[in-house]
Amino acid sequence: MLTNGLFLVGKHLAVYTSLTLEQIKHFLNAYQLPELLCHRGISDGIENTNYLIKTKDGDFILTVYEHFTAQQALHYLSLLQQLATLEKYYPEPIKPIQGNVLQQINNRPAALFKCLPGSSVDQVSPLQTAAIAKALAQLHLSASQLNFSQINSNGLDWIQQVAEKILPRLNKQDAVLLMDECQYQSQVKLGQLEQGVIHADLFKDNVLFSGDSLTGFLDFYAACNDVFLLDIAIAANDWCVDKYGVFQKNQYQIFIQSYQQLKPLRDKELVFLDVFLRRACLRFWLSRLEHQFNPKAGEITLEKSPERFRNLLYEHRKRVSG
Repeated sequence: MLTNGLFLVGKHLAVYTSLTLEQIKHFLNAYQLPELLCHRGISDGIENTNYLIKTKDGDFILTVYEHFTAQQALHYLSLLQQLATLEKYYPEPIKPIQGNVLQQINNRPAALFKCLPGSSVDQVSPLQTAAIAKALAQLHLSASQLNFSQINSNGLDWIQQVAEKILPRLNKQDAVLLMDECQYQSQVKLGQLEQGVIHADLFKDNVLFSGDSLTGFLDFYAACNDVFLLDIAIAANDWCVDKYGVFQKNQYQIFIQSYQQLKPLRDKELVFLDVFLRRACLRFWLSRLEHQFNPKAGEITLEKSPERFRNLLYEHRKRVSG
């Protein structure tokens, strides 16, 4: 959860690397920040190590990249720098007095960010739904301006590989669902659909609002080049469900209509929206199952429930067939 006006780098947050006060002070010396008041590890996800840094002049986030090489981390930081020139709600890595935005701490690549205002939301208003849909459309419209190339590491090939590994560990009902959906997705003939840079992880806890105004569009570490419809589906599967995980058709209509105000979808794209709603559920069901069966060792972590996306997949399949 992102609250109290703090920009956290997104839901993929955890503490795998313990840092001492002296290590953090030494790291911050490169930025000539005001006096450090306090720091604490953030436990809200499964990817990077993050620390909230409080100073006399404001709050910052120190991100330690646990699963990226320095070159990989720089690739994503470059994307954030490009995005920050387009909209103020994108997080921009801070440059130290000397050197580039990527530094090192405890023998790992790391970067520093200024906290953005606002907080994440659990219950979404129609205006907030419209705002994030328009922001996503604007990102897709800007994709051609971005110098960023990254294969989607969680595409259909990955889905098939993970499904084969996980299948023996599922109960019969879930195994049947998984096999049937994988077969369906592998047989869909999509044709040529518009592609570009996508966020690929636009959940509510990766977005900040002040009231109904969007103030933070965060966590681009899953960004890749893929079909824009996949990005729409991933976002809709979180922004258009109620607190019980039930898909809300009215909210979905607001989302799609708002997106199309900036970037109209072609008829052949509209046909495949349901396919991608199901594919997005399958992708996150599998990734959460994989993490559940093979958790990463971390000092502080927060596990995400796979059942939510399994249930939503059932719902999408029933809605389409019914």
